[in-house]
Amino acid sequence: MVPRSHRSLSWKRKRMVTFFVIAKVHGATVLGVEGFLIDVEVDISRGLPGFEIVGLPDVAVRESRQRVRAAMKNSGFGFPMQRLTVNLAPADLRKSGPAFDLAIALGILAASGTLNPDLLSGVLILGELSLDGSVRGVAGVLPMLMAAAEAGVPRALVPADNEEEAALVDTIEVGIVKHLLDAAAMLEGRSPLVRPRPRDFDLEIEVDRDLAEVRGQFTAKRALEIAAAGRHNLLLMGPPGCGKTLLARCLPGILPPLSFTEAMEVAKIYSIAKGCRAPLRLSRRRPFRSPHHSSTVAGLIGGGANPEPGEVTLAHHGVLFLDEVGEFRRTVLDVLRQPLEDGRVSLVRHGYSITYPARCQLVLAANPCPCGFFGSSAKDCLCTGGELASYRRRLSGPLLDRIDLQVWMDRLPAHEYDFPAEPSAAVRERVAKAWEHLRAIEEGQLVIEIAPDAQAVLAQAVEKFKLSVRAVDRIQRVARTIAVLAGSGRIETRHLAEALTYRLSL
Repeated sequence: MVPRSHRSLSWKRKRMVTFFVIAKVHGATVLGVEGFLIDVEVDISRGLPGFEIVGLPDVAVRESRQRVRAAMKNSGFGFPMQRLTVNLAPADLRKSGPAFDLAIALGILAASGTLNPDLLSGVLILGELSLDGSVRGVAGVLPMLMAAAEAGVPRALVPADNEEEAALVDTIEVGIVKHLLDAAAMLEGRSPLVRPRPRDFDLEIEVDRDLAEVRGQFTAKRALEIAAAGRHNLLLMGPPGCGKTLLARCLPGILPPLSFTEAMEVAKIYSIAKGCRAPLRLSRRRPFRSPHHSSTVAGLIGGGANPEPGEVTLAHHGVLFLDEVGEFRRTVLDVLRQPLEDGRVSLVRHGYSITYPARCQLVLAANPCPCGFFGSSAKDCLCTGGELASYRRRLSGPLLDRIDLQVWMDRLPAHEYDFPAEPSAAVRERVAKAWEHLRAIEEGQLVIEIAPDAQAVLAQAVEKFKLSVRAVDRIQRVARTIAVLAGSGRIETRHLAEALTYRLSL
């Protein structure tokens, strides 16, 4: 039983009024990775009791009627027995999720005369209500708060479950609420505003796997460094146990850390991803995603009835690693072609479209055949020609054309186990310098030209191997990266020759 002191608010001392007002409070929704402010308008009028929500709500929003009614009753508030209409404006913008529950409940309290409507002015209200009135966390709080701050909304109330991400926005005054009673008390000033604890930018870069663990495989490690320096896509192919997966998992450790702007972009993505509801921290570590080969098209690029970002978006500014890529369905792999080119995913649904960022680095690891030992020095391959052809067709030509470096890995000879391996930190320093140099080239501050003899070698390769225009462009980009790593001011023949070996080795 809720104590009587909690059941009545100070503004309710005016008791029941003979008229009702239209109450308005700010809510928010997410479309893609951007937040949009929504005006939650509540009207109570004479007529048969009813509760309608209009303004293009989805099922989760419409179901808030039952949650709000039970939460208000179990918190000691009376529910108006008149005709109740809630409008979510603008009406032509799709609204989804349970984040409007708390805003609707407070709007009803204001419209019925229990709460002063003026207290709701300039406040963003977010949160899902449990039947007992407690407030649950919701997805997308970070982009919603950022949208409110840009619109000049001075204050916000958010669930305690979202305290971590609420602390990332310091341009708006945020209060943390755990119950519907807390929200009402904070608005009336009977309870102090509980602010989120400040969070620092995580400066530590945790490395899951270090290159020092990888013995031998000098060609593959060289390709990994080039891929990191130029942000090139990479394919590692070889028999089981040669170190493909271990090497791929070392890639995030040699990439430069995220900048603050990039880290905020990544945080926004993970804020809206309903499958990633762990406490959100602003970290410099680049994302690393490794989905299972049973993943669907929607799981990889996003989608669904209520669209959510897929793995390619969750890997934004990081690495998307597809292990055992030969086991993925070809239709699933081929949907990666456009995101790899454009750096974004565009999903079109009836009446609206969504765009997710997808600027990630793709790393593939594959066995050369179903048994795994085609071309290996360890065992003989037992696959038939038909099995081998069917397996290789999983990777389509257009997708392979977008893979800049294609590297063959074999079993490690015994004598290579004794060679000391370079740690990830040392490689990361070289990669960071290469990024600065390549950024200056892209911005036009520096120019790196291709030597005439290297241009002649490239022309011969185009004629001999029938290379596509895209392949030529990517070979030149890889050669430029190699030249930058070598400290050269132009692309020499040796740089181009190395780039061609990575393109034509499989």
